[in-house]
Amino acid sequence: MNKSIFFDVDNTLVCREKNMISKSTIQAIKSLKKKNINIAIATGRSLAMVKQESFYDLFKTIISANGSLITVNDEVIYKEYMNQRLVRDLLTVFEKNQTPYCIHFLHESKGKLNQAWVAEFSIKYNMPLGYLEEDILNQIEKYEIFQINAYIKDSEIEMMRQSYPQFSFVKLIDIEDGYDIFNKHCSKGSAIRYLRSHQSGKEMEYYAFGDGFNDLEMFAEVDYSIAMGNGCDLLKERATYVTDSIHENGIYNALKNLKLI
Repeated sequence: MNKSIFFDVDNTLVCREKNMISKSTIQAIKSLKKKNINIAIATGRSLAMVKQESFYDLFKTIISANGSLITVNDEVIYKEYMNQRLVRDLLTVFEKNQTPYCIHFLHESKGKLNQAWVAEFSIKYNMPLGYLEEDILNQIEKYEIFQINAYIKDSEIEMMRQSYPQFSFVKLIDIEDGYDIFNKHCSKGSAIRYLRSHQSGKEMEYYAFGDGFNDLEMFAEVDYSIAMGNGCDLLKERATYVTDSIHENGIYNALKNLKLI
């Protein structure tokens, strides 16, 4: 039976502490390609940020911006950007409250790098950001925005969710009070469901590797879900299999134990 494997990026493929991908993971990916196993990235990162990764050219299918964008060989096959009016309303609140944030478009990401949280976010995720225009609120109609990251205190998050029910607010697990914000009906899971619905030909088994909260929906759409040892507890509870941490060759070991390489 044919197989497709989806990999999260941050702290699954790439160790963000060192901003590097291990030799064992690269070896595993190349072994999968030699066996003609379909491999894809499924990440909360923007497409522009994925393209900055050294291993980008090993993958032809990229799910980015938490499922809001799917590309195959750099061709967009699905996109669902955020409602521009609602984005303006949300950013107006952020500007009024001086909330640090950055926004992600199709080919670039921007933020106010003079804000400490934005600068930390950029360094933590190895995400070079462009300069966000001061009059961004007057230019929203120019942009297709697929994702926003923002500093939101846990005590404020329920109010934000109630105020903007059309958006999902997913907590980042390795940066203080950081949240992913994107279309409510988009997720890594919805993207995989889209790809599965357009799959033709032979039967396919689906696998997914992840570590964070935004991988929960992805795990629900595959036959075999593998949580990294360094992942959040909730994801581990939902996983078919929990592998070693990213520091202990987790991807390579899981693929060996599952007899995929």
